[in-house]
Amino acid sequence: MTGTWINAAAILLGAFIAIISRKDLNQVVEQRIKIVLAVFAMYVGVTLVWESTHGGFLSHLKQLTLLLLALIVGNGLGMLFGIQKSLNRLAIFAKEQLSHPSRTQGFKLTSALICLTPFAVIGSTLEGLTGDFRVFVLKAAMDGIAAHSFYRLFGKPVILSVIPLLAFQGNLTLVLQWIASSSNHPNVIQGIMGICGLLVFSSVVLIMNAGKPRLADYLPSLMVVIPLAHWFW
Repeated sequence: MTGTWINAAAILLGAFIAIISRKDLNQVVEQRIKIVLAVFAMYVGVTLVWESTHGGFLSHLKQLTLLLLALIVGNGLGMLFGIQKSLNRLAIFAKEQLSHPSRTQGFKLTSALICLTPFAVIGSTLEGLTGDFRVFVLKAAMDGIAAHSFYRLFGKPVILSVIPLLAFQGNLTLVLQWIASSSNHPNVIQGIMGICGLLVFSSVVLIMNAGKPRLADYLPSLMVVIPLAHWFW
């Protein structure tokens, strides 16, 4: 749960900075932070994919093909279930609330926006299965910036949002940690690592506001890759 604690600490830090500074982040500073986060996301994504593959050239090619196949099938399932559409509705609701902020809605809104994200699932999966919390470090930085802005609108309820964060991400991480300890399929773990790496790498577009990738629709790939890695890795 190290990554989740880092995530919670970043939210508290962001809120604390908002308390003492009493002003929004400078746009130049915010843009520089986004560039650093984008570079870090590329680094984490590439290293996860590299660490998940092994063997010679043909083995690497086969494993990358399996990862791409899992992404394609997973995306189809995500679109079928409307995962991204549900998150988009949440984002629209959030924008409406931000236009006329209410402290009574601050806790619910902030909790939903920091818990119901693709990075919450990807980070919990990766740390639970491998102990790697680098994705949570990336999410922590993003949530810290968001908490700084939200505190200016909602006040103290933003601080309380760390409670559902710890409950959701912490329990999910522990469950996956238990699954990893009770199973002995290293190929499956490597396949899931590869999917996590590709998803994190694709998030660069989102971080830089260069586009709107339907990242949540690809989350079922984490399940689709399990049989593929088990049988063909």
